Amino acid sequence: MAKEEDFQCYPLGLLTFIMRYILYFDHSLNKTTMRILKALCFTLSLLLAYHASSQSFASTDPTYKILVEAGEKALKEMKYDSCMYYYKQAFQIKQTSYLSTMRNCACAYSAKDETYLNEQLKITFDLNWAGSKQIFDNYPEFDYLRTTPFEDIINTKYQEYAKASGVDLELMEEFENILFEDQRYRREMNAVEKQFGWKSPQMDSLWQLQNKADSINTARITSFIDEFGYPGKSKVGPGQASTAFLVIQHADLEIQEKYLPIITKAADEGEVRWSSVALLVDRVNMRKGLPQIYGSQVSRHPEKELYYFARIENPKAVDSIRASIGMRPLQQYADNWDITWDPEQHIKINDEVDAIKAKEEKEKK
Repeated sequence: MAKEEDFQCYPLGLLTFIMRYILYFDHSLNKTTMRILKALCFTLSLLLAYHASSQSFASTDPTYKILVEAGEKALKEMKYDSCMYYYKQAFQIKQTSYLSTMRNCACAYSAKDETYLNEQLKITFDLNWAGSKQIFDNYPEFDYLRTTPFEDIINTKYQEYAKASGVDLELMEEFENILFEDQRYRREMNAVEKQFGWKSPQMDSLWQLQNKADSINTARITSFIDEFGYPGKSKVGPGQASTAFLVIQHADLEIQEKYLPIITKAADEGEVRWSSVALLVDRVNMRKGLPQIYGSQVSRHPEKELYYFARIENPKAVDSIRASIGMRPLQQYADNWDITWDPEQHIKINDEVDAIKAKEEKEKK
């Protein structure tokens, strides 16, 4: 079951400063100073981790959770009146989730309650106009509404709110296309891998197509950043604020290192989420042979048919570190890869992989 998407746990100013200081200047600090800073960072992170664990839903009220889950279930079972009933009860407790509100809109449309639909559409787009559109475009429970007047209503609302926000509509549309190309062949890889294998000719063909698209996207994004700065939510809207980051994330190491400070500055200014910085930091570290910090990078075992998290610097504290910048517990991410997160097992499997690689290197000599 999908969790509500609007959990935000913004870092405390002090914690953010400390983590960034450690990240960029750890090589110039003496050992005593590093120990003090890391201890303080860890303590503050534990407090934020506790906060994060209690806010997977928009409300900590257990009744709210029961009601929104019942509403989602009713939507999928096409019991639209029941769906609206459950969401109305839940929203008497709290209504800050545009995911749940969009689901409620779908129920109102299907139940032909036009007045209630218009009321809920205003609420969801006021909460997050770009996020509401992305939810409709990507969540499978809305598939039955594709090519219906409801889709036209969503697209019209999206254009209205985008124009009112002052973003560059033409640029936003271009970035939607860039995002599509960035994910175009990656979306197919999981199914192709399962059917033909990771090293199959079919996978090679997909990577050739994706690498070509990545090259074109990288040229466009780096050119834009060099001339205008990072294209964040004020330029392309919150729905496309991470598009430039994703393109850089899939570029060469040299490009990633060049633009990491620019993306970091954009995150400080609220133009892109700090979780995007975290992913790029992990990717750069991994490519340089260093442990990742936030646990965002997954690798394939060289001898077994399984995925594992590339080595994490502090696996026993990774959830608190993730919470400090608004990322959810690692197990929720691990579920996407059928991985059961266990710090001890993580250390063991990375030691195993390191030994395999060392043996391969030795045999080459």
